[in-house]
Amino acid sequence: MLGKSKVLDYKNEWYDEIDASSYYEKNLENTILSKLNSVYPNYIGVPFSLPISNAEDESSTPDFVLIRKDYQEWYVIEVEMSRHSWDDHVEKQVRVFSSGIYKKDRVAQYIKEKNSSLDTDKLVFMVDNFPPKVMVIVNEAMPEWEKKVRKYQAFISVFQIYKGTNGIDIYRVEGHTPHIVKNRSHCAFLRGSANILEVFAPNFIEESHDIILEIVYKGKKTRWKKVIEEDRIFLVVVGHNMLPIENRYVLIQSESSEYYLEIN
Repeated sequence: MLGKSKVLDYKNEWYDEIDASSYYEKNLENTILSKLNSVYPNYIGVPFSLPISNAEDESSTPDFVLIRKDYQEWYVIEVEMSRHSWDDHVEKQVRVFSSGIYKKDRVAQYIKEKNSSLDTDKLVFMVDNFPPKVMVIVNEAMPEWEKKVRKYQAFISVFQIYKGTNGIDIYRVEGHTPHIVKNRSHCAFLRGSANILEVFAPNFIEESHDIILEIVYKGKKTRWKKVIEEDRIFLVVVGHNMLPIENRYVLIQSESSEYYLEIN
């Protein structure tokens, strides 16, 4: 079954969104795993079906983990279908994984069994020193889940599949994007302004006054003009502002010098 949207590529080939109700969660999980190197090039995806429990004796089993290649960060990933209920299904998994007890030797051994190229000692150190981040990957946008996920300091990303009449699949990714952070600063919209963001520790923004910056927010590129006013740095939205002005944000510069905005 076809979904609601289409994509047209530069060769004038059309790709139809696959209806979220017409394929299985396992198929989505396998597709995501097969594309992880392209979607998250700084991370290694590993299937992970080890049951995780928390202090309340709740237990759930995730789908896979993302291991940063320098072993300084890792994610527990739950793949979900939008047809599932947050209250009856998704919330428990996010709650358990966010408060789970991760036994370093057992978790490291399990990951090593699934991917022998990984270093056991580094995995043990990672699990022992870096609590996992939790991310839900869902097959279509679920705005109503976003605030609920953040309650557990977890993240949400969207992975959609489009099929072409040429037999080729293409993919759309939106939402949280794991990346290696080089610099960061808190920022917030100026009081009374809907399009001016002040960056509180902007020393890493080396671009000059009036330069247009591309900043990724929830997987989408936004454009901002850098404005220097005395010793303060502002970012002014170019075009329509898609960010809620009541939130505080973190501006992140990745290791590859790309910019990201995330809700604080």
